[in-house]
Amino acid sequence: MSVESLKRTVGRGDTSNKSKQASLNDARSRAPGRIAARALWIAAGALLALACAKPPAATDPSHLPEYGAEDAALLDDAFSGHLFETAFVPGTAGDDPHFEDRVRAAHGIWLVKVATISREGSMGNNRRYEVTLRTLAGLAGPTPPPQVSLTISGKDPSFHWLDRVGGAWVGRELLLMTRDYRSGAGERVMHFHGEPNTAELQARIRSIRSAAADAERAASTPKK
Repeated sequence: MSVESLKRTVGRGDTSNKSKQASLNDARSRAPGRIAARALWIAAGALLALACAKPPAATDPSHLPEYGAEDAALLDDAFSGHLFETAFVPGTAGDDPHFEDRVRAAHGIWLVKVATISREGSMGNNRRYEVTLRTLAGLAGPTPPPQVSLTISGKDPSFHWLDRVGGAWVGRELLLMTRDYRSGAGERVMHFHGEPNTAELQARIRSIRSAAADAERAASTPKK
């Protein structure tokens, strides 16, 4: 092969390599644009999803009722003694005179399970139990949260019952009646009462709530 032919051959090879390199560079230059466009579409989709989602529940506690003496007699931040074998409470669960009023007063009634329990403090009113409950189902009211944490004060009878059972209470299922109130400081605070989880009490709760809903509808229906 002559020197001139060799030059032409090498020249063609260089041209081909340069063409490939130019195509690669062009693809690289377009890649950021494609990535940016894809990110824009993803962002637009996320904004659309947010626009279609329901707005979060209002956190302003000003519309909530104040927690008065009558409320404290019903949603008393305590557990029924029937939840503890060592409480020696007479009668049967749900037979106290406040049961129906508690069911009607509660905003939400949930079936929950004790997940964790821990004792805090060592003296006087500083003693308390922190109980974390996992929600299993909602019996009445809006959709419950996945879990809820409760504080049992050393002043409450439930504290001493919890003292006796300790960690053995983990895994216990109960019916929790709850309602949010406005505290004296203007903050949202949840008060509660716990009862044993039995088929009879669940049926009574549904019956009481159904009757209350029927009465409310009848009261709001214009009379002819």
